[in-house]
Amino acid sequence: MTYDPQRSDAELIAELVAINLAYVPRSRCPALRSEHGKGVADLTATFTVIDHIPADLRHGLFAQSARYPATLRFSNGAVSKDSQRDTHGLAIKVHGVPMETAPMGPDGKRFQDFILLDSPVFIMGDLTDYVPFNRAFLDSKLTLGGKLKLLARMIANPRAGYYVLRLALNRPNAPLSTNYWSTTPYKLGPHAVKYMVRALPRTTPPPRIHGTDGRRDALRRQLQSEPGQFTFGVLLQADPIRHPIEDPTVDWARNGAAFVPLAELCIASDQLVDAPDATEAALIYSPGHAAVEHFPLGAINRARVAIYAAASRARQAAAR
Repeated sequence: MTYDPQRSDAELIAELVAINLAYVPRSRCPALRSEHGKGVADLTATFTVIDHIPADLRHGLFAQSARYPATLRFSNGAVSKDSQRDTHGLAIKVHGVPMETAPMGPDGKRFQDFILLDSPVFIMGDLTDYVPFNRAFLDSKLTLGGKLKLLARMIANPRAGYYVLRLALNRPNAPLSTNYWSTTPYKLGPHAVKYMVRALPRTTPPPRIHGTDGRRDALRRQLQSEPGQFTFGVLLQADPIRHPIEDPTVDWARNGAAFVPLAELCIASDQLVDAPDATEAALIYSPGHAAVEHFPLGAINRARVAIYAAASRARQAAAR
């Protein structure tokens, strides 16, 4: 990691917000998310907190066994053609949660978001690296010159470039046969954790991905054969050195963090898997949509919370 003692985290986060706000009017589709712009599908699910959670991990949403409705968004990170390599996302919004500090939706009910990727680590380890790479990444979506600048940035900083490529070059996958991670840490009461969603084995092999909407087609075929089943759990921090809060490029599981199941996520097969409609713009997910017991940790997460909030407001304004 690099560190610039001349600039505070607040200054770096303000610059990241400014970069993302400046991108919105320059984008070909200002109402579209700057990252994870292609929604593969929006689905409903059941999020069931299991009843055999260790006592010291029973906090917030996981304090007691219960079943909640959830809304899921499967997405691509940067490309619209599903068969190309990319980062792939899963966002979970759990509705009607019993936590007084959780955000409240338009329906007057409280909710909790979980934002996950098909990678155990984030692309940047600190804010000093994140600022120039974020600017270069957004510019690369607009012009050839921007793409060349991003490449130059990756060559100049090979460590950061490695993590960018590690995320950006994931093979396209069948969504129900994929594991997902939060990449960044969060509170679980007094603990620090990273979230992980494990796909349960299916009776048929995952379909291969072909064409522009191959992941959506694969998801449709998978749900036609059987429901989607995942185990939602956490990687529990056991050592602040091996499992750091401030460097999300570190793979906690590889460094010995234990996976602890907390809930079951079930996607019923009797629902339409189609291109997201206009209502998807109203689906706003954020790492900051969290109760105090599950609040995001670390400078990268503080930046993400600020960026998500500012960018979503800008998108909504552009859509009007």
